[in-house]
Amino acid sequence: MHNPPMLGTNCTVDAQLARWVDTFRGPLVGLIASWGLTFGEADELAQDTFAEAWLSRQHLRATPDDLAAVGAWLRGIARNLVRAARRAKRRARADGDAVVDALPASDPPPEDDRMALLTQAFARLSRRHQTILRMHYLEATTARTVAALLGTSLRAVESQLYHARRGLRKHIDHLARTQERGVMQ
Repeated sequence: MHNPPMLGTNCTVDAQLARWVDTFRGPLVGLIASWGLTFGEADELAQDTFAEAWLSRQHLRATPDDLAAVGAWLRGIARNLVRAARRAKRRARADGDAVVDALPASDPPPEDDRMALLTQAFARLSRRHQTILRMHYLEATTARTVAALLGTSLRAVESQLYHARRGLRKHIDHLARTQERGVMQ
């Protein structure tokens, strides 16, 4: 009987890859989206990142169970894939090729006032705070996993989350007061 290849301690390759995907898929999508891609593009590039990691797993300079190292490694792969995708888009535009979306255009759903305030306030945050909030809240990722993916400490992520939430609340309050004054006048 043939035994499956081993990648980590007491773990088959398939199980190790599944663990990486379970741990990093959400935050990786959020991170890639924070680099200016749509969530659809980010999801596709996250999948490509895992495929590339799988194909080049022998280049991981740590044990596959070291999630901090794996997170940093995946971030690097994702960054390289995003750069390559942007270069390809620039070349396609330079060659006169049209980039066509596969999905038909549709009208966005109507926003309520609270969503509009949140969107405006979120846009006023620093790029780093937007990234941290997307990864942690939109992708429901633990602060520990965000830290591993960003290559920083858990305390740093917790501090950035605190400051990002505080900044978001400040911007929302300011925008709401501004709107109230505009309506009252």
